[in-house]
Amino acid sequence: MSFVRNPIFLIKFSLSALWIASGLVLAAPFEIKVHDELIADYQHSAYEVETNLFQAPSSQNLTTNVFQTRLEYGYGITEKSELGANVYLSNYNGVSYVNGGKLSHMYIPTHDEEGLWHYGVKNEINYIQDVLGTQTTYYELTPILAIQLQAWRLTINPSVDITLNKNSTVTFSPSAKVAYSLTAVTDIGIEYYADNVPNKSLYSLTQQPHTAYLVLDTKYQKTELNLGVGKGVTATSDNWVVKLIAAFHFN
Repeated sequence: MSFVRNPIFLIKFSLSALWIASGLVLAAPFEIKVHDELIADYQHSAYEVETNLFQAPSSQNLTTNVFQTRLEYGYGITEKSELGANVYLSNYNGVSYVNGGKLSHMYIPTHDEEGLWHYGVKNEINYIQDVLGTQTTYYELTPILAIQLQAWRLTINPSVDITLNKNSTVTFSPSAKVAYSLTAVTDIGIEYYADNVPNKSLYSLTQQPHTAYLVLDTKYQKTELNLGVGKGVTATSDNWVVKLIAAFHFN
């Protein structure tokens, strides 16, 4: 029997394909950042502002590009850890939205910039309503692993997300960064993100949203800037993304 002539099969196949596609078409994250050793000093405050502008896939039927903003406040509760709070904002189709936020704790045991190995961990609880209106509450665990080889630095964040909604799911959202120090205060590098990747679908790389960025990091006194231009590398990824992160520390 030919599958093409079987209408029940065709209906089931079409519904399955639509369900899979709807689950894989995602917006750019509000936080496009590879975490490393940056935390607030003990008993001092730190502020971070991130903005990104992206062109969503045509399947989302948006009439404008999407502008997102993340506002973060961090406070050093010990010499090795920080508590943080974030708010997510967006503007698209001529309307501004408050899209949720998160609470986080970041633990960095050492700040030895001359050392070979660097590590830490970040825990956070997120509530987010994305540009398609989907509401999600989830816990994210982000190990921080880095190696410094003279002017080169490799950082990996093998993050795991666990949704706290009625139907709990686990997703793997790794990110990585390779940076080269041009000067004592300026680095150039490449960042790579695989966003909201289901563990059960790790074999299907072409269906996952992946984005690569060319980035420039620079420091001026107590201010650190990260500027990046990204391009989606799969059909479910955003076409392009421009991001800017500014971190401010106050004693």
